[in-house]
Amino acid sequence: MTGAVSEKLQETLFELNRVEEREHKFKEENRAILSAISAMSGASNKIEVFNTLLKVIERYVSFENALVLTRNKDTEDSYSCLVSTSHEVEKFQWQDGGTFSRCVNGQTVILYAPDRVKEFDLLDASDFHSCRSALVTGMTVNASESILLLFSSQKGGFDIKAQQVIERFRPLIERTIIDIDYRERLQCLVSVKTQELTASRQRFRDFAKTAGDWFWEINNNLQFTYLSSPSNEALSTEPQAIMSQFDRQPEVKNKLMGLIQLEQPFSEVEWKVFNQGAEQWISLSGRPYYDKRGNCLGFRGTAKDITTRKQRLHELQMARRQAESANAAKSQFLAMMSHEIRTPLNAVMGLLDALQQSPINEEQEQWVLQMDKSAQLLLTIINDVLDLSRVESDRFALHPENMNPRESVSVVFNQLKEVSSGKEILLEMDVSDDVPKLIYQDGNRFTQILLNLVGNAVKFSDMGEIKVSMWTEGSELKLSVQDSGIGIAPERKRDIFQPFTQADGSITRKYGGTGLGLSICRKLVSMMQGTIDFESQLGVGTTFYISIPLIEPPLQEIVKKDNTDNSEVKPLKVLVAEDSKANQMVVRLMLEKAGHSVVLANNGKEAIDILDGEEPPFDIVLMDMSMPVLCGIEATKQLRAKGYSQPIIALTANAMNEDKEKCLKAGMDDFVTKPVRSVVLKQALQRHTGGNAAT
Repeated sequence: MTGAVSEKLQETLFELNRVEEREHKFKEENRAILSAISAMSGASNKIEVFNTLLKVIERYVSFENALVLTRNKDTEDSYSCLVSTSHEVEKFQWQDGGTFSRCVNGQTVILYAPDRVKEFDLLDASDFHSCRSALVTGMTVNASESILLLFSSQKGGFDIKAQQVIERFRPLIERTIIDIDYRERLQCLVSVKTQELTASRQRFRDFAKTAGDWFWEINNNLQFTYLSSPSNEALSTEPQAIMSQFDRQPEVKNKLMGLIQLEQPFSEVEWKVFNQGAEQWISLSGRPYYDKRGNCLGFRGTAKDITTRKQRLHELQMARRQAESANAAKSQFLAMMSHEIRTPLNAVMGLLDALQQSPINEEQEQWVLQMDKSAQLLLTIINDVLDLSRVESDRFALHPENMNPRESVSVVFNQLKEVSSGKEILLEMDVSDDVPKLIYQDGNRFTQILLNLVGNAVKFSDMGEIKVSMWTEGSELKLSVQDSGIGIAPERKRDIFQPFTQADGSITRKYGGTGLGLSICRKLVSMMQGTIDFESQLGVGTTFYISIPLIEPPLQEIVKKDNTDNSEVKPLKVLVAEDSKANQMVVRLMLEKAGHSVVLANNGKEAIDILDGEEPPFDIVLMDMSMPVLCGIEATKQLRAKGYSQPIIALTANAMNEDKEKCLKAGMDDFVTKPVRSVVLKQALQRHTGGNAAT
């Protein structure tokens, strides 16, 4: 009995010793784990963390090499080396053959023959001298899978006891691998961001050195905290030399200080500086920058050398002024040429009028008629040149009024009737019933367009028919002029509306003309908000098409018509102020043949003196614009200032619109351009006297 108790007691003591040993071992392992965790916290890189883990494990498990593999299971198929004690295996890409999957799911596996395991297929035969057995464990944290491999060069280098130790150390291993993986990812992120920051800084430095702009930064006291130094060869000086002029130019400094105090961004603030006596222009742009509390620390921005741009702008302004001056000179030249040509032409055409009314034989009448046609052609050329000049210089304006489009066609036909009948050409008009009797357009210019188109059709046709058609489509008035003339060659169609271009442009052309008519037509139609086009076949004929808006006459518009009936004007007493002896003779001849009495004045001053002392008063005054001593404009102003109320009509060779405006503004009642025809002069007298003489 005593022996049995003693034996039982010994077993109990033995078991107690074993428990104490295990407890002591567990305490020692826990102290090792805590010590490792503490050491890991102070580690500066993944190698130190890994070595700390290995030092703890090698106290209890013998091994020669160790390796940690990792992969992202969502994006990666193979495992890569995270850290190892052998550089030879770091380059390998490890594939899962089933063993790794068991390990990441919580198992710890002893491999007694690693060369038979699929995961180790990538190793050479020589690699297995140091890998005759292996101990493998793993874990999964979120999407990251990690594997720890311990290698031994001994067969059976790992046993169940080693496997149990690794199982007990799993929390430490898991914490270590997570720490290593986190540090690795953090280090990669820091490395990437550092590289990006370095590249960004270098990029900024390169841009700052090569850009045409300078980059600057100033504090609230206008002290530069940064100023780039571009190496652009186009710059005439270094930016420091220019920026240093802040202190020497208080007006610029005060302006910038005011902008800074407002804390508002600014751009393109131009600043004129001087560098070695040369003028330079700088453009400043900037915006405020702040600290974390929102306090303004200063401004950052760019400075640009705009000297070249300023010079080019100045050159453009000078070129524009020169162009405007040249255009004004051209207009003045045209006005002068018009005056100088119209003045003698007035005498020629006036005397031709007188000859036509004189008793001459039939042969002489034909001579006079041919002379009159030549004079009319010369007048048409002058008018075309002036019209084109006015339209192109944008000083030409339409004067819309109520007009009858049918009457315009009739007027054109009557004017060209003699020429067309002489060439056996039939003029035909086809006006649709839907064309209104009155439209609101510039009647004179509408007639001019028709006259140019029908005149060209007559000129370029030897026989056949010319048909003018007019109809409406919606809110558009349509017009066509069809002829059976020579047509237009396809290669000339593109340029036919250009000035000084004709359908027959050969050196042997027989039709004459300046080539301005169609160019003027297109510009006039465009001003009417319309379109003009044509169809043509060489040797067959041409049809021009015009479309203009159909504008109804305003209700308040009164149709203005000249009192141009055939009744004779009663005898008038007329003062003619004209410096040209030839024109004096012509106008006097026209008026006296019509039964009027005429007094001549050689200039404006003589006209005023005559009007001041003449009794009975004159019924009307015909006043030239350009005269010596005192021009017609000033003479009219002085007469109106004295209260003179009788009609004063400008009778002048100045045919520009601005000339007419000057005359009307000075107080004249009408404007008649030279050369003056007797019928035009009669109409002017009728408009302003009603046919009644002064009493």
